[in-house]
Formats: sequence, C-alpha cells, structure tokens
Amino acid sequence: MICLPYAGGGASAYAGLLRRLTGLTVVPLQLPGRENRIGEPPAFTISDIADEVAPATGEPYVLYGHSMGARLAFEVARELRRRGLREPSRLYVGGAHPPDRRVPLAAAADLPDDAFIDQLIRRSGALPELRDLPELRELMLPVLRSDFAWIKNYAFAPEPPLATPIVAFAGLDDGEAGVAEMLGWARHTSAGFRLRTIRGGHLFVKDQPDELAGLITADLTAGQVPAEADEVHLWAGPAAGRDAVLRRHAGREAAWGAVATSDAGDLAAVAAGSGPGIGVCVLRARDLGEPVELSADEREQVEEAAEEDRGWLALRAVTAKRALMAADGGTADPAAIGFPDLADPGPWRVQPGQEPDRLSRWRITHLALHTSRGEALAAVAVPRDGVRLSVDLPPERAR
Repeated sequence: MICLPYAGGGASAYAGLLRRLTGLTVVPLQLPGRENRIGEPPAFTISDIADEVAPATGEPYVLYGHSMGARLAFEVARELRRRGLREPSRLYVGGAHPPDRRVPLAAAADLPDDAFIDQLIRRSGALPELRDLPELRELMLPVLRSDFAWIKNYAFAPEPPLATPIVAFAGLDDGEAGVAEMLGWARHTSAGFRLRTIRGGHLFVKDQPDELAGLITADLTAGQVPAEADEVHLWAGPAAGRDAVLRRHAGREAAWGAVATSDAGDLAAVAAGSGPGIGVCVLRARDLGEPVELSADEREQVEEAAEEDRGWLALRAVTAKRALMAADGGTADPAAIGFPDLADPGPWRVQPGQEPDRLSRWRITHLALHTSRGEALAAVAVPRDGVRLSVDLPPERAR
C-alpha cells in the first residue's frame, strides 16, 4: 500500500498504519520539503509522484491518500492509466473532497500567516504548536503554503471514471470533509464504491490508526467488521441484488435489529442499524412526478432556483421526507415539515419547533446515484447525531 500525505504532512503520518497493517507492506511516500527531505524545495508534480509509484506497478498494489493526498493519489492513478501501467487494486481516500469539487479551506491560502495558521488549527486539526513555537512555524510554513497553493490551483479535468474500486473513509467529527462531501467520490469509479465512517476528526489517519487498519484489512480480505451500536449500513443498487443483501442482514439480525428498504423500479436501497427509527428512500429523477410533499417555503425555493436545478431540489426534499416518514412510522404530514435550504449538502434535520417536534431528532443524509438509466437519489434517516454511516454501491454497470 503506497500512501500519500495530507497538506504539510510527511511519511511519519502513516507510522500508526505501518505498525498495525502487519500483513501488508505499507510504503509512505515522502514528498519534498518535509522530514528527511527538508532541505529540498517543497514543490512536486503529479508526474514526479507517478515516477516514484511506477516501479511498484509490476505487482498488485493499492493507493491511500489522506486529504490533499487523496487528490494526489487520484491523479497519480489517472497518470499511471495514461502510461498504460497496472492500475491500483483499490484507491483508498480519507478526509477529502472529491476532485471535481472545490476545497473550501483552500481559500485560506491567501490569508496572512497568523490567520492562515489559525484556520488550519481550527478546521483541519493542525498542531496548535504552529501558533506558539516560532521554530516549528518557520519549519512548516513554507511546506503548508506550497501545499495549499497546489490545492487552490488544482483544476479537475474530466476523464472516464477509474476502473478501480474506491473506498472512502470519513471522520465522524470532521467538519471539513464529512460523509456528505465524501459520498461524491462515487462519481469517479465504475468499479464499485464503499464509504466507512471512523470515529475522530480530520486527521483520523494519524489519530485513529487501529480503527482504520481494521477497516482496510477487512476490505482487502473480504472480511466483515462486526456491527456496532452507533452504525447504520446503507446499500443501494439493482433491485435484483436486494434479496441477497436482506439475507445477509437477516443472518446478523441480533447485531442489526432494524432493516428498512425502498424500491424505485429496478433500483433498491437497504438500510440496517442496531435499533428502531431508521428510514430510507430511493427515487429516480424521472419518476418524481408531482412533489406533493413540499411545503410552501420549499415550493418557493424550487420556483426561485435556476430551471435546471428545480427538479433536483424537489427530489432532495421528497426523498428526505419519505425517509423521515419511514423512520417515524409515517404519521406526520410531510407538507407541514420544511427544510430551510434545499441546496444544503447536509446532513439535514428538521428544525426544532416544527410539529411534531420529535422529528427534529433525526438526521438525513443524501446519496447521489449515477446509473445507466439516469440520475437517482437515496436518502437515509438515522435517529440521532453520532451515528456512523457505512455505504456500499455496486459497480456502475450494475446500477
């Protein structure tokens, strides 16, 4: 497993994984300007990194990139494909916005030093010592500036999706690149997508190596990680595969406790968790029909949006409400419930004070599905904050 670091990070960021993944050769790449390459200018190109990875492509390998490193690993995989070399068996990405989306924190690259460092400490888990220790600041600031300049200047160029499965890891407490953002990586593979949520913040690769190592090992060995009380598992794919998923969950009934399903013709979704109050809805854009569930405020939001966005916004509201009704037992009037911003990436929740007030405890996450028969959307409602969401999508050709 070849590893690429987050902005400002070096190979030592993967020391915890290296110690715990004893059955796997872990090779953290050291980028210029850091740790044992501190004397070099902190600049790099995708071509340079691909040159370092290329000798390893003679046998099966996987790539892991965290934050900035995820975007680097993605571009390296595409560069290796352009060279006609073996592609990775997996692309693991952690704590990173998908490459076709802007990185909000990249705007910090234009701030003065003090404000720049403050943003990194508050939003991405950078060391507080950067603010207080002049020696560390002097050492790290050129690397951080260089890395964030690369992130800010990065321009995504459309190419066919990778023929490599992508497995994404999101920190439960990561305010920069959480579950809602990381689900977008599914657009960049035709070979299947998985997302796993890990306890911790943005730098869980360094702070939670045990949990991450266990998930990587289970993925590479086709093993199963035991279901836990704070976990909900979502599967979305062809309706023909739904029964096999249900049988798998039935075999673990004591662990899961609650299973919810939703069908949209030839598409299906299954959500399973450890307790009651889980709901799911999957719906194709073409099958939306008249969105009778919209509140007056939501109808106004849809009408005021650009014409090309109206159907998608309505679909987001309808799938969220149907998932919520399924979780609650369907006793509330969905048109009496309103979401204040249908364009919000989420997770969503009903605003406190709306009737019935109990609905405010659920949290709703959307998942865009790119299928051979058009756009679709899944929404899953979970009963509280702090629930870890795991997502499995089959290869694109099966959707």
